[in-house]
Amino acid sequence: MCFKEKMNAMKPNSFHSKLILITAIGLVYGNTFLSTFHFDDIPSILEKPWIRGLDKIPQFLFSFFQRPLIILSFNINYAISEFEVWSYHLFNIMFHVLATLLVYQLARRALDYLKEFSPQKDFAFLPFFAAMIFALHPLSTQSITYISSRSSLLVTVFYLASLILFFKGFQTWKVTGQKGWSHFLGSGLCFLLGGFSKETIVTLPAMLFLFHFYFISRQTPKAWVATNAKWIFLLVIPLLALVGYKQFMAGGLLSASSAHLQPGTWFLTQTAVIPFEYFRKMLFPFNMNIDINFPILSHWLQPLNWLGMVVLGLFITFWIRISACVSATGSLEVGRRCVGFGMAWVLLTLLPTSSFIPLLDVAVEHRTYLPLVGFVFIFAGGFGCVRIWCEKSFSGFAFPVTKLIDFCAVLILLCFSVGVIIRNGDWKDEVTLWTDAKKKSPNLVRPYNNVGEAYDKLGKYDEAIAEFEGALKINPNYFFGLNNLGNVYGKQRKLPQAIGYFQRALEQKPDYGPAHYNLARAFHLTGKRQEAAESYRKAIKFNPYFEQAFYNLAYLAMELSLFDEAIQNFNKFLVMQPNHSKAHFGLGNGLMMKGHLDLALGEYRKSAELDPKFAFPYLNIANIQMQTKNIPAAIENFEKALTINPSMPAVHLSLGMVYHQFQGNSEKTLGHLKESLRLAPGQPKAKSIRSLIQELENKQPT
Repeated sequence: MCFKEKMNAMKPNSFHSKLILITAIGLVYGNTFLSTFHFDDIPSILEKPWIRGLDKIPQFLFSFFQRPLIILSFNINYAISEFEVWSYHLFNIMFHVLATLLVYQLARRALDYLKEFSPQKDFAFLPFFAAMIFALHPLSTQSITYISSRSSLLVTVFYLASLILFFKGFQTWKVTGQKGWSHFLGSGLCFLLGGFSKETIVTLPAMLFLFHFYFISRQTPKAWVATNAKWIFLLVIPLLALVGYKQFMAGGLLSASSAHLQPGTWFLTQTAVIPFEYFRKMLFPFNMNIDINFPILSHWLQPLNWLGMVVLGLFITFWIRISACVSATGSLEVGRRCVGFGMAWVLLTLLPTSSFIPLLDVAVEHRTYLPLVGFVFIFAGGFGCVRIWCEKSFSGFAFPVTKLIDFCAVLILLCFSVGVIIRNGDWKDEVTLWTDAKKKSPNLVRPYNNVGEAYDKLGKYDEAIAEFEGALKINPNYFFGLNNLGNVYGKQRKLPQAIGYFQRALEQKPDYGPAHYNLARAFHLTGKRQEAAESYRKAIKFNPYFEQAFYNLAYLAMELSLFDEAIQNFNKFLVMQPNHSKAHFGLGNGLMMKGHLDLALGEYRKSAELDPKFAFPYLNIANIQMQTKNIPAAIENFEKALTINPSMPAVHLSLGMVYHQFQGNSEKTLGHLKESLRLAPGQPKAKSIRSLIQELENKQPT
């Protein structure tokens, strides 16, 4: 049985088809479950206080200034596995499975609308083949394996679901006369949820019109536009709403311009990025790269710009010619409409990121995940047209020709599968990922810096220094590299060198919180406690969620007897990490120094509850109980401290004195005093302890 016949044998709603799709995805992405967190995963997941606990959900769920559904999904992951990475990858793979099944469903629905044009057997393969291409395309690996790219997955799922539900309702309306409100409401809900995932959902209303034109309407383009003019006009409303929201509530339409590019420069560059980066990798998905070194095009006379515009012009011209013929009939009409729809999909879904609004990186692979839906329609529709044309043109040799085409299709799917598995290997850890990026983008500074950070985390400081110095050779003012190099020197206790690099980093970017934090640590280690405190305060000023800066400043404030500031910073830290035992202990110390003994006791007990192996809370509880003359309770807590850590000379001394002064138990007194001396023979009170021991021993009966 040939490739086409095999796929035709799988009915569009076949359970086996869906099972094959799910299995294929599981096989090619099964090697990602232990891949580490990468790059933006650090600030988006590991350093995001909102994801740590389901009780945090109300803090972000109704915020319109971020992507609350993405944070919610990370919050659920944290509830399942905290920072064990497997559940995060499992979620991403599950969303990809769901998106693939929705592509299958969308293609099946499109084919149902076009069954009058061609025998069903000619294009029955299309839903399964399109979904397989989408499932296995290597260009999707960044969206799936890179956890922080989850927004691309979610918006695609909601985009497809909204489109399918809308036309289910539309078909119910046309066939039965009933409005199908449940489907329309479901479509609207998916549109809203997509908006909470990623802004590219804004193109969905236009896609509804395009789907209607290519798969439902039988009119010419001119007649269709005339018939739907008033509805097309209403399409402008959500676009204006988004523009107004971005302009007046979310910091301005161009607020994402972190790359400091002007809209005109961005547009010029994107005219080359779309054909030479995105289109090329859709057709030839090789040389995947997390950090693409694409040149910035700043004026109209650059050859790459003109060549890109020529390619885009040809693409658009071909799309217009195909679309102008959609009212025709014939065996190729199904494929022609799928190709036209796919081309329109690709262009429309690339507009939000590849038009006039500058973003941080000019080319990023995960921006193509939603546009890939259009590509698979182009590919599958074109494949069907080629096959039908060959059957007619080579009627005498139809069998070997079609067998060759089928073999090529299978080979493409196999190559895609191998490509996904190999690319996922690059995502194994930070060293493998950024070493790969460094090979592919040797003139970019970020891969060198990120390889250095990976080595730094592994404790390979010499290798890290070499990478950071490589980054600074490319850009001597690269503040990330300066800060990171200083951080490594700080770990090697080369503090003067470290301080010099931190100060150079802050000269380049005075509001860079990590450099202020690292400078504070270096100052603290060199005994400059006031300067350290001021640097910690600056780190917090420029990053209000800098947890470790709050924690370190709180303990430093305790050293400086700034107890109010210490209490304030411990409290702020505990809002973000409420289960941190040592922070509760530190807060207890601050409260005790302010005389709030009852509050201090509560914090010490919380600290001990969170970390049963932490002995110091029991020691301080006992000291407070000594002040309040609750001697039996104090003895009990001193004993608990020693049960956890028997090698605490101060506790043995305190317990010995309690037994001597309040219990008159000479045996226990001597035992604890002698143990205190044994553990710390040079302690300040050693002489008086020995005198007391001698005195007690002289009183012992002989």
